Amino acid sequence: MNHALKETIKTYLFERGADLVGTARADTWDTFGIVPEPSRPSSLWPPVKSVIVIGIQMPLPIVETTPSVQHRDLYNTCNRKLDSLAFDTARWLMRQGYAALPLSRDGYASIHVLIKNPRAAFSHSFAAQYAGLGHVGINNTILTREFGPRVRFVSVFTAAVLPPDDAAKQNLCIRCGACVDMCPVDALIIDKKSLRDTGVLLAKYDTHACTEWARKLTKRGCYPCGICIKVCPVGMDRILYERLKKTGHYRRELATAVFDTTDPFYASWNHIRRHGSSLIDESVTNVTTLEEVFRKIRDNE
Repeated sequence: MNHALKETIKTYLFERGADLVGTARADTWDTFGIVPEPSRPSSLWPPVKSVIVIGIQMPLPIVETTPSVQHRDLYNTCNRKLDSLAFDTARWLMRQGYAALPLSRDGYASIHVLIKNPRAAFSHSFAAQYAGLGHVGINNTILTREFGPRVRFVSVFTAAVLPPDDAAKQNLCIRCGACVDMCPVDALIIDKKSLRDTGVLLAKYDTHACTEWARKLTKRGCYPCGICIKVCPVGMDRILYERLKKTGHYRRELATAVFDTTDPFYASWNHIRRHGSSLIDESVTNVTTLEEVFRKIRDNE
């Protein structure tokens, strides 16, 4: 195994803006057997020996404004940065004599395609877990120690044999249920059977409800939703931004009038939501709560 190459790759990526970097053996997918065989690295590209996983954080204060155009722009910026890092890394590896290819961060053409077939060809979430960067939580996203679930990932396949990082075993999810309780379309339902069968408490994920909600937010210019990402209390980023264990604050936000100015957080978030998208438009009165706005969009469009 090429330890020097791995360290060079990590240095290369961190110098160019990556926040997290990990590597996994391609046969790890076969060892765990969770991902369907057609979506495993060796099925997608047989020469692969290692998978390099790159993560970029989503800064918490912007995520807290979701749904908003600011959150949408941040999401798109992260995606572009990830794709660029993956593409440049693959090209750098090829210049060193190692075959490599990048897998784009989302892998679907539009929300309409995703509604019809709510699966990507490759899961970067499992790649991140197998590369030791985090572990899946109740909300079915990867929770990291540094940023909770507020991080996006992309992957690079390579024929180079790199020392793997240990797959993440510790589940950082504290099972608070905030992601389940505050989902606007009830797309997450606690699945106690998963705890009995696997020892991991997950939520059943209604992909149709989630993607249909995303379609409605896209129409209003503020996709993606990301509320389950916003309300998760896990992550060292909450120390940096002095936002520790604020799930109660998020619950109260839903019942607060969208034009309320008595709380600086609610006021700033709703100010951002009233500009750049049509989430809060002329149809909303000054007594309408954010929860009511969500209900109108969910039921009427």
